[in-house]
Amino acid sequence: MIVANNTAPRSLKIIRWIARLWSVLVTLATLIVFLSPDSYGTGHIAAVDKFLLSLILLALLGLLVAWRWELVGGIFTLTIMFIREFAWVILKGNWLSGFLILWIIIVPPAILFLIAWKRESHT
Repeated sequence: MIVANNTAPRSLKIIRWIARLWSVLVTLATLIVFLSPDSYGTGHIAAVDKFLLSLILLALLGLLVAWRWELVGGIFTLTIMFIREFAWVILKGNWLSGFLILWIIIVPPAILFLIAWKRESHT
């Protein structure tokens, strides 16, 4: 649990706020993409695809949880991202390198939250 600590080193505050801002921007961008109408939509989305998309939303939820509990939120986000990749391979039978874009966008703030937690536990 994070306690308001005005004596935290400046670098720790910077790491924490970069992670927070990044997580908000990623969450908002993802929600805009998910909620915007798809003019090229072909109709029904398969249940498997809904499940895989819900894992992305769970990973983003982990980033928001990390605002309060950095360790829990960071580990949850990373775990869900790994589960999503394994689920994709199991359910779809292949892996697409394009998924690295999701990792580049979602994983860094989770790692920054974990770094902030670790640094604060040592101060």
